[in-house]
Amino acid sequence: MRTLRNLSQKELEEVQKLTLELREKGLSYSQIVRKISEELDVKVSKATVLRWCKGTHNTFNKMKRVNLDSSPALAYIIGVYFGDATATKGAEYKYNVKLKVVDKEFADAFAEALKDIGLKPRSGFENDRTRSGRWYVETSSKSLYLYLKGSKERLFEVATKYPREFLRGFFDSEGSAIITRNRIRVEACNYNKEVLEFCQELLNGLDIYSKIYRTKRKGQPVVIRGEQYHYTSDLFTLKIYRLESVYRYMREVGFTISRKQNKLINFFGLSQQKTQKLEENYTKSSI
Repeated sequence: MRTLRNLSQKELEEVQKLTLELREKGLSYSQIVRKISEELDVKVSKATVLRWCKGTHNTFNKMKRVNLDSSPALAYIIGVYFGDATATKGAEYKYNVKLKVVDKEFADAFAEALKDIGLKPRSGFENDRTRSGRWYVETSSKSLYLYLKGSKERLFEVATKYPREFLRGFFDSEGSAIITRNRIRVEACNYNKEVLEFCQELLNGLDIYSKIYRTKRKGQPVVIRGEQYHYTSDLFTLKIYRLESVYRYMREVGFTISRKQNKLINFFGLSQQKTQKLEENYTKSSI
């Protein structure tokens, strides 16, 4: 049986609402406790029920209210979560969502998205002796933690409603713009092939062609900062390499991070004639 600590914000609201409804119907505090246990499989104390009914205690005073309705900001947060962000549960039921990155623009965008759903993130810069310094954004929220750790299908539903924001969050985390031999591509690496396949589906919906490759095999050696390690899982890479698709990606999704976005802008700015032709094709396909 679950306790109140195990419930999300929405589930807590349901328990509290049912408690008040049952009290209005004339049930005793003990009867309410049993009813909640039977109907919702939730253990709640008689003392808590009493305080709720008398209005002397509100569970949400200890839990930050977060707007988890589908929105562009939430889609961006989910995209970043599937990339660089982490959701962890620490000591004393401390629930944290954190992002640590090189680019301040990325950190600022993530912080703004968290603010948009009602949170008050902390941010700053951390020096690291073993690698370059990182900008960090961190917020404490049980509601957001449980939401991100919950059903992947529910997260995908939000992303489907706001594909551009989700993809931008994911590619801000995992994506790169790469120029080789006067050719350009956008790619994103991840160990979770299902997430990349979902991204590919969203890109298809925007008429952006991509392919997924297995680029590293489990057990393959890799040297990081002079130390040899081995991949613990297969690594997959989603690549956008057709010129028209890279251009559409730049227009439809893009990067928050200017050093990445500018690579795309500068590349297509090299040839005015080529860019004009791509723009014509883009306009035709958008009509």
